[in-house]
Parts: sequence; structure tokens; C-alpha cells
Amino acid sequence: MFSNRREKRYQILYFGIGSLILLVIGFSIWHAHQQQVQQINHRYINASTPTLFVHGWSGTLRSEHRVVNAAESSGAASRRMIIRVSATGNVHIVGTVKKWMRNPIIMVKMANNRAGEFQYAHWITKICKILKRRYHVNRLNFIGHSMGAYAVVYYNLLNGNRSDLPRVNKLCLIAGPYDGIMDLHRANQPTFGPLVRLWDDAPNENRILPTGRPAIIHPEYRRLYRLRNRFPRQAKVLNIYGNIGDGSNSDGVVTNVSALSLGYLLRGRVTSYQTFETFGMKAQHSELHQHNLAVDRELIHFLWGKQHQDSSLSELN
Repeated sequence: MFSNRREKRYQILYFGIGSLILLVIGFSIWHAHQQQVQQINHRYINASTPTLFVHGWSGTLRSEHRVVNAAESSGAASRRMIIRVSATGNVHIVGTVKKWMRNPIIMVKMANNRAGEFQYAHWITKICKILKRRYHVNRLNFIGHSMGAYAVVYYNLLNGNRSDLPRVNKLCLIAGPYDGIMDLHRANQPTFGPLVRLWDDAPNENRILPTGRPAIIHPEYRRLYRLRNRFPRQAKVLNIYGNIGDGSNSDGVVTNVSALSLGYLLRGRVTSYQTFETFGMKAQHSELHQHNLAVDRELIHFLWGKQHQDSSLSELN
């Protein structure tokens, strides 16, 4: 009898100690989570403005994952929607965006990922009409890589501030070929059709003049320049480009001059324009948005950072 009572007392004691330990662990986890939430709230804005990510030539959703993963890991944003555009332009959407969502990211996959930036721009217009009409998206950020960056710029030049489309807020443009792409005779370059003429640049062939204008104006740049006065004035632009340091002054695909020619297009047109150069092997064209931590940090800070200031070596206004 005495032994049973003592056993019960021990059981109660062990249960109490175990419950206390669980409470302490639970409180520690809750406290750590609260601290993490406070840090995220201190660092990043809490906005419902979605960010649309457009991949480049031969790109896929995999091309976008690295940057999106970095944004999610930081706590700045989260993926909420995937939009697939078929080769015939049909739009299929998975997921949603709501007003209560914090900094939602929308990933775009073009089935015909070699359609070119002009076709991309028309598909982006179709996507944005749906976002405005069906999901009540009134403001939109953009991330574009390579031809996706050109397409995002062209989309904004074509449409300006049309009332049936979301108003652009921020554009983060990575490795955009605004005044030509280097002709490297690679297998994935087009060998026929109108897109052939886009591969019309060469290392150190062009230069930026003291006025900011590129010395050589390729046809695709002229197409943008003719529409420059239609670019939305409220836009804030970050132009990211890479220099691999091999003497070509390029990221191995797009020359720095081609990337920086964007500045002349947007002079006096936007609220702010900034440039960010990254140097070395991680500055290679595809590495810029897949394995470059500096690009990840700059992009996250620009799009969602509370402490972000629109001051830059390349401020235009």
C-alpha cells in the first residue's frame, strides 16, 4: 500500500516536472518566434502589392526559384501564385493573391520561352488585365531577368498607366539587354526569323557617351526609345547588371553598355532610377539570379526593405 502511494507521488511529480519543461520549451519557442516576427516587421514593409517575376530566354520556373527562396527565407515575401502561359497565350493560374497577404510573389512561366520579349510583353499585358479584373490588384512590382527584363520595360512603355491595368510601383531588372545581346553563336540562339537581329552586340564595341546615350543605337533600343515618354512616372527602378571581369565588360551574354543604356531611356521619366553592379564569376548572366547572394540582398532590400532609400549613384531626377 505504502509503495503504491509513493509510486503515485513520483508519477505526479514527474508529470509536473515534465509539464513544466514542456511549458518552458513552448514559451521559448513562442518567444523566439515573436522576436523573429519583430525583426521581420522592423526590416520589411507589410504591403499587399504583389511582385510579378518574369523569366528570360529559355527560362523556366526553376530560373525563378533561387530568388524567390531567398525572399521567403528572409521573411520579406512569400510565393502565392503561379501563372502559366501556354504557347498559344492561354493563361492558367494556380493560387491566389489577397489584400491581407504580406508581399505576395507571383511566378510566371512562359511555355514558349523563346517567343521573345515583344511577345512576352503582350502576354504580360494579358496577365495584368486578369490580375486587375479578377484579383483586384491595383499596384504591382516586377522582377525581370534578361529578356524578361526587356519585356517588363517594353510592357510599361506600351501601356503607361492604363486604367484597366495595375499601376506599376517598383521594377527590379536583372541583366536586361536593352541595346543588344552578344552574338556568341550558341546553339540556343535563333538562326532564322525576326529575333535573329537581337543578337547584334559584341564586347567593347559600344560605349556610353557623356550624355548617357549609347554610341550605337540598335533597332531594339530605338523601339524602346520611341516610346520613352509613356513610361509611368511613379515607377522606381533598380537596374542590376554583372561584370565577370574577363575584359569583355559584360556578364558573358549582355554587355554593361547594353544594360546601362536603360538609364538614358528613363532620364527625367521615373521617380527614381538606381544601378547595382556585381563583379566576378557569380556575376555571369545566369548566375545573377540563381547563385548571387549580393543580388538577392539588393533585390530584397529594394522591393521590401523598410530602410531602403531612393538614393543612388545613378539618380536621374
